[in-house]
Amino acid sequence: MPDLASINRSLSTVRTELQYLRDSGVLNPAQYDSISAQLPQQGGAPSTYVDPHYGGPQMVNPGQIAQAAQDPNSPANPKHPNVGGSFCLENWW
Repeated sequence: MPDLASINRSLSTVRTELQYLRDSGVLNPAQYDSISAQLPQQGGAPSTYVDPHYGGPQMVNPGQIAQAAQDPNSPANPKHPNVGGSFCLENWW
């Protein structure tokens, strides 16, 4: 079992760094709140918060991605016009 003091120290460090990024304008308040809410509680108790934008863990099916990569109209295809631009995998399946 990891040392509880080390866990609390690490969580404190992460929170301090996130606050710095928020205060510096690198993270906006909504990003800061979302990330902070997902961190474990002091003592390492897992957070039950899931950012509603992401809806929780998503399973990736490598076979589905490989099949989509063969389709020239799929953003997974290396020759698709969006390759190299901004692209989010959640938009194509």
